[in-house]
Amino acid sequence: MKNIYLFQPQYSVEVRKQENYWIPYSVGCIWSYCNQFDEVKNNFILKDIIFKREHPDKILERLDNPVLCGFSCYIWNEQYCLGIAKLVKEKFPNCIIEFGGPQASKKMQEENDFIDTVIISEGEENFLDILNSIIENKEIKKYYERTRLSTLDYPSPYQSNVFSKIIEENPDVIWAATIETNRGCPHRCTFCDWGGTTMSKVDHFDIKRVEDDITWIKNNNIGYLFVADANFGMYKERDILIAEIIRDKLKETNVGDVVLQFAKNSTEAVFKIAKILEEHCLRGITISVQSMNQPTLKAIKRKNLHINDLTNHMRMSQEYGVKTYTELILPLPEETLETWKDGLSKVLECGQHESIDVWFCQLFGNSELGSELSRKMHGIETVKAYDYISFTNPKEYHGFKEIVEIVNKTNSMATLELIESYLYAWTVIQFHINGYAQLIAKYLFYNKNITYRMFYDEIFEKVQTDNGIIGEYFQKLKFDVKNYLTEGILPDNKSGHSLEFNSPNDFSFFMNNRNEVFALIDKSLVKFGGITNEFWDLQKNFVYDSEVDYPITISSSVDTTTWEDKPTSLMVSNKRDESIRNDFWVLRRKGLLKNTISKIDE
Repeated sequence: MKNIYLFQPQYSVEVRKQENYWIPYSVGCIWSYCNQFDEVKNNFILKDIIFKREHPDKILERLDNPVLCGFSCYIWNEQYCLGIAKLVKEKFPNCIIEFGGPQASKKMQEENDFIDTVIISEGEENFLDILNSIIENKEIKKYYERTRLSTLDYPSPYQSNVFSKIIEENPDVIWAATIETNRGCPHRCTFCDWGGTTMSKVDHFDIKRVEDDITWIKNNNIGYLFVADANFGMYKERDILIAEIIRDKLKETNVGDVVLQFAKNSTEAVFKIAKILEEHCLRGITISVQSMNQPTLKAIKRKNLHINDLTNHMRMSQEYGVKTYTELILPLPEETLETWKDGLSKVLECGQHESIDVWFCQLFGNSELGSELSRKMHGIETVKAYDYISFTNPKEYHGFKEIVEIVNKTNSMATLELIESYLYAWTVIQFHINGYAQLIAKYLFYNKNITYRMFYDEIFEKVQTDNGIIGEYFQKLKFDVKNYLTEGILPDNKSGHSLEFNSPNDFSFFMNNRNEVFALIDKSLVKFGGITNEFWDLQKNFVYDSEVDYPITISSSVDTTTWEDKPTSLMVSNKRDESIRNDFWVLRRKGLLKNTISKIDE
């Protein structure tokens, strides 16, 4: 029997004070597919799946005459996989080194002569072809490109016990699990490698297989479930049924969080699904826009909902009582400093006051935007950024830091403009999304015809020129962002992919210096005529205060349901409890960074 080793290594993440690892689903699918054939069963044995970023020496010590080592790589393990593969080839020169996963490309093979073959796109049938070539002593191709499975009717890796060994050997690990109910994406967004790689074709797994996988998750030590469909909710009746199966199966289990990649242009079905899974769906619904600039959307082959539809979606989120978050990417082609600032204002105008996430634009291995043609067409320049993934653990580098190519300049946005765009978004998120100026901004917008852009331009100006502690904090942030976008290096003890890399520290800073924050907002209001003391009192109480025993009653000079100047009694409350009082990420996901305001019936 010939020995095979599969690699899908990852960083550990602490969950409930225990180690958490992802079950290596991708390589599990590869082996479950191939091992259904007698020629594979009779000739090969899967000796081990390496799912941890272990020290290279430990891995090399336990490899037993491997005929093939297969690596599934993405941005969180690419450099580590390359480093281990090189060492394996040096020790076992006859071992076939195969690379697959989203980052695998021709360029990777050309730049690393220890890689024998690369699979681009789906791996199951291609990996089987490699195994058959070994059996028949045929030459293995250097590249396997763009082919799709002819059918998804093959054994699930969960049902075929591919993971039994690693689960038995790691009884203290809380696992994160991935399932697919379909595979493929109909969209061709140039910044993504999903639709292009799958040629826009979507295939479905049998509903019985999906249900059996969820049952398996119910019966094992799973704390986190990721549904890896590109557009969950796109198939209304089927996806609602699957959501009901997840809800019913996962009652009274360890699964605390179910993450769904919702349909890009959400429909009411998505809100129904989020309501069905509200106990587990902590992140809420993605109202994805990436940009609000039409030339940008055309350049990246992306079509957003009309602004009226976006506004309607925010209304539905209130009706269904589910949280939403909006994602933007910075910088994309044709985006300018001005269109970026206008875009943030438009997002707020559509009613997104819960959560905005800003991602730096990454160039993935097989995305259209990362091609030489796109780079030249849009004047794209990049920096190789270290520690881009927010869950990196320095103890698990083992000499291999991960690197991601981040766009730091385009034809339409210079690097200094990119830095300002980032900092402007940071200002909107800290002052508006986190609540410190949100009520004032809404009042000025609805009552005084002062746009969000006008108001936050003034806040941004005051932050930049502040001579106090806020200005000092901002200038340090500006230095860090500039260093990251020009040198690719973050300050010590920080890592992260977006504005989130410092979010807990930002949150603590604003909480601890709330008086200075409110004083800066007050200075900004001079330009717009100011507000009453009563409304100021409401705004200040909108921000959570650990010293306050909620709920409380506030007499406001403004009716926050109509934004009229009208004396109104309001109740301010917050549902957070002691167990999550200081857990920033949970509070953020549940919308508990701010308080809830409701009108008291007279």
